[in-house]
Amino acid sequence: MSEQVSDDMSETTARRHGLERFLSSAESAAEARVDIGIMSRRGFLNIRLDPRNGAAAEAAGRVLGQPLPLASNRFTGGEHRVYWLGPDEWLIETGAKRAVKLVGELAVALTDCHATVNDVSGGHIALRVTGADVRAVLAKGCALDLHPRKFGPGQCARTGLGKANVLLAVDDDAASCTILVARSYAGYLCRWLAHAARPHGVQFSMLQQI
Repeated sequence: MSEQVSDDMSETTARRHGLERFLSSAESAAEARVDIGIMSRRGFLNIRLDPRNGAAAEAAGRVLGQPLPLASNRFTGGEHRVYWLGPDEWLIETGAKRAVKLVGELAVALTDCHATVNDVSGGHIALRVTGADVRAVLAKGCALDLHPRKFGPGQCARTGLGKANVLLAVDDDAASCTILVARSYAGYLCRWLAHAARPHGVQFSMLQQI
């Protein structure tokens, strides 16, 4: 079992957001059909284990209070969001302060298992994109088939959006998506979204998370 805890990084993420400068200058339409919320105070953990080891998967599930999704390209919700990234890899999205505690709790629970848990909070930014024209805007730069019958609530996939690699997830409401992007590409992606959504009317805001 290996563990990497980044307390300072998670606390910094909770205090400052990498898109504050973008948000201060972003234009917002009076009548918007696309709302882009920049989610603050989010923490992210990467967990890897062999799901064939039932004890490891169950131990992680007990700590999280929800199971690791075993079906490909799915995520589970609850106190946290747990995204399937691959057959032995998941990304946990939670509150920034909770992530600091959670990485330690998982490390203890998985001590006797062949597993890794890493705090990657400093590397990701989350966007919540909602509105009637969300899929039309995303389709301008995404190769996935975004029709609701093909990509619906509870599904997620790593894909390209514009020139950025992202994790795209469809929320409970089919007109709402979550986009996770590397911090280094977040500014670019927001500018791309602003341009792609301009004909539809777009507004940006900061979503304060606990």
